[in-house]
Amino acid sequence: MEPRSWSVGELAAAAGLSVRVLRHWDALGVVSPVRTPSGHRRYGPAEVTRLYQALALRRTGLPLDRIADLLSARDATPAATLRAHLDRIERDLARTQRMRDRLAEALDAIDNPPVSGEEDVLMKVIASMTMFEGYVHGHRPIEHTRLADQADTLTRLLHADTGYPAGARVLEVGCGVGAQTATLARLSPGAHITSVDVSAAALEQARRRLAGTDHEATVEFVQADVTRLPHDDGPLEENGFDHVFVCFLLEHLTDPLEVLIRLRRMLRPAGTLTVIEGDHGSAYFHPDSSAARDAIACQIALQQRAGGDALIGRRLRPLIAEAGYTDIAVAPRTVYVDADHPDLVEGFTRRTFTAMIAGVREPAIAAGLTTPAHFDAGIADLLRTTETDGTFHYTFFKATAHL
Repeated sequence: MEPRSWSVGELAAAAGLSVRVLRHWDALGVVSPVRTPSGHRRYGPAEVTRLYQALALRRTGLPLDRIADLLSARDATPAATLRAHLDRIERDLARTQRMRDRLAEALDAIDNPPVSGEEDVLMKVIASMTMFEGYVHGHRPIEHTRLADQADTLTRLLHADTGYPAGARVLEVGCGVGAQTATLARLSPGAHITSVDVSAAALEQARRRLAGTDHEATVEFVQADVTRLPHDDGPLEENGFDHVFVCFLLEHLTDPLEVLIRLRRMLRPAGTLTVIEGDHGSAYFHPDSSAARDAIACQIALQQRAGGDALIGRRLRPLIAEAGYTDIAVAPRTVYVDADHPDLVEGFTRRTFTAMIAGVREPAIAAGLTTPAHFDAGIADLLRTTETDGTFHYTFFKATAHL
C-alpha cells in the first residue's frame, strides 16, 4: 500500500497556511512536493515532517533562506547560524525590555505625582512616552509640515540622481507622511512603489498627499513594522523587490544593522539599496553659540535615549558593509546656507533644522537636559544665523549598494 500523501490545498488547510505560502516555500527550497508517476505534485510523510520542522524554525523568526539551507544540510556552520539568530533575538528582547521600562516610568509618574503639581506629571509623561515612541520629533501636525518643507527644500540636493526604471518594483521603508514618497514617485514615473510605515495615521497623511496626483496609482501604502519584515506572503514577501529606498529612518532605530539585514531579504538578485541619513554633529554655524550647540545636543541625547542615533550618517558605510551588501558608495550631500541663498535660509535653516530642534523643547526640559531659558536662547541663536551676516552648514550622507 502506498503511503498517504496530500495535495498542496489539503496540506495548506491542515497546517493553517495559505496555498500561496506553500508555493512560495517550494520556490525557495524550504519544502517541495514530490512528483507522482502520473506527474501530480504531492506531499508525503517526509515532506510533512519537513514542513513542521520549517514551521518550528520559522516561529523563532529565522529567515526562510536560512531554514532551507539548514533543512537541506547546505549550511556548513548550522551552529553559528543559530547562534547569530539567538543574538538577534536577545537584542529584540532587550529593546522590548527598554520599551517596557519607559512605559512603567510614565505610569509611575501618573500614579505618584510630584508635589509640584499636575503640570510636572504631564511633562514627565511626555518625556517618557516620547522616548518610548522611538521618534523624538513626535507626530503633531507641525511636524508633518516640517517634514514636507524638508522634502521640498532638499529635493535637488538629495534626489537629483534618484530614479528607478519603468516596471521596477521599489520598496520605500519608513515613508512616514509621504514627504519623500511624492518625490520618489515623480522621479520614477513608471516604477511600482510600495511604501511602508508602522503608523496608520502617518500612512493616511501620505495617501492624502498623493491623492489626485499623476502618481497615485503607482504607489501602494502598507502598514508594517520594518523590524518584522519580510512577511510570509503578500506585498512584503521575500525577494519581492528590485530596489529598496531608505530615507531618514535608520537614525530612529535601536538596531539599524538588523533592519538592513532584513531588507536584504526583500531584494531580488542584483537588487539595489539606497540609504539617506543626516548627521547632527555636522551642524556648524556663524555666529557660533554654545547655547545653540547645547540645544542640538538635547535632541541628540533624546534620540539616543530612544534607542536611535542622530549621528548615524558618519557610520553608514560600516553598517551597510556589515549587513552584507556589496559595491557600496557613500557621498556627502552638504547644505551650505547664507544670505545669497534665501530659499535655503527659510526652507532649511528656519523651517527644517531649527524647527526640528525647537520641537524637542518640552521633552528636553522634562528630562532635565536643559532649562527653558537656556533652550530658548539656543533656538534664538540658531535663528540668528539666518540674518544677513549669518551662515549655516549641515551634511547628509547618501549611500548606494548592491545585494
